[in-house]
Amino acid sequence: MVKKIIYWSLYDFANSIVLMAFLFYFSQWLVIDRGQPAWWYNFSLIISSVLFLITAPKASHLIDQTGKKIKGLRWWTIMSFIGFTATALMTVLVSGFELLTTTFYTLAMYAYLMCFLYFTPMLNDLSRSSNRSWISGLGQGANSIGQVTGVLVTLPFVNGLTLLGEPGRAQALLPAIILFSLFSLPILIFYRENTFLTPPKNNLPPNSLNLLKIIWSYRPLAFMLIAYFLFSDTLITFANNFPLYLETIHGVSDTIKSLLTAMILVLAAIGAVIFGRLADKKGEVKILTWIIIAWCVIFPAMALITNFYFLIPVFLVAGLLFGPVWGISRSLVGQLAPTNLVASSYSYYVIAERFATFIGPGIWSLALITAGEGVRGYQTGLFFLTILLVISLIFLKQINRKYKLIEKRV
Repeated sequence: MVKKIIYWSLYDFANSIVLMAFLFYFSQWLVIDRGQPAWWYNFSLIISSVLFLITAPKASHLIDQTGKKIKGLRWWTIMSFIGFTATALMTVLVSGFELLTTTFYTLAMYAYLMCFLYFTPMLNDLSRSSNRSWISGLGQGANSIGQVTGVLVTLPFVNGLTLLGEPGRAQALLPAIILFSLFSLPILIFYRENTFLTPPKNNLPPNSLNLLKIIWSYRPLAFMLIAYFLFSDTLITFANNFPLYLETIHGVSDTIKSLLTAMILVLAAIGAVIFGRLADKKGEVKILTWIIIAWCVIFPAMALITNFYFLIPVFLVAGLLFGPVWGISRSLVGQLAPTNLVASSYSYYVIAERFATFIGPGIWSLALITAGEGVRGYQTGLFFLTILLVISLIFLKQINRKYKLIEKRV
């Protein structure tokens, strides 16, 4: 089991390298270097999420019926590799094809999302209720370290080192893809599923409506997914736009962006493990609630404090509280999911996370359109996102009430 946990965590490490490179540098290549509107980038995230929503119910239903995950993970990892590679080659070898390049990126992100449909439910195979948040935190910690690796390893390529084509931000993409493929190999080659286990019977037809109906009947899980949608909406949207925020408001260099991001992500890894263990002992909902409350303070601080050096401590605290949000949330879904619908429940977990690339970017874009793509626009966007955080706390409170009732019956 220890080896499986290592393979699983290493995959979390690997996929975050390529994701970080594309979120950090592809967005800047498209908007800053190529002068395309910021909504192009955000719209590509929306389309990939829509494609995932269409195909996820049937795929997750098949996982619940068979219990098989590794074969699908292998297939979609290969497809995401092809999509990211095509995108990277377009950025460094041709010019004037930004729309086509963005299309390749959209398809790559869709395949990337499908990987998590198979990868995330593995958590329940690798853990028990008593240690699920901690093991999830280990994976999330590896994810954060992978993001650090993605930033630091690619930095020399951003600053002039080249593999193909002209120097620039786009040079960061191919090295990240190479690392992604190398560190993904252990789970794709060596991971073996327990074939002697019989999956719980599941006759639910594979469509979104039926899945929604049955998941809604498990109210703690439903409240969790809604809350997760809202607070991941804020955090993912800001993370996706963090490089643009740093350059627009504070005018920092790519080197400072990379070093600051690396510091934040190291703290995110530490926070994921520490708060994961704390959540196993004190309760996932309680710890998660306090973390979201802290974020309700962090975002307004980022909007109101204009001195970059005064903001550095705020960024570091945010990093410490970033990792545990995902680690604890992932564990909590596994705790609340019906035993015959673990993969289906996690499919809506992934949908909730990725449709943060639907509402969040929409709100962020609205702020930029109404207040301008300058300091005021970014400040307005941060306040809008804080409102979503506050609403998410209402649903987290409902989880706590319902979850306590379930625990008392047990």
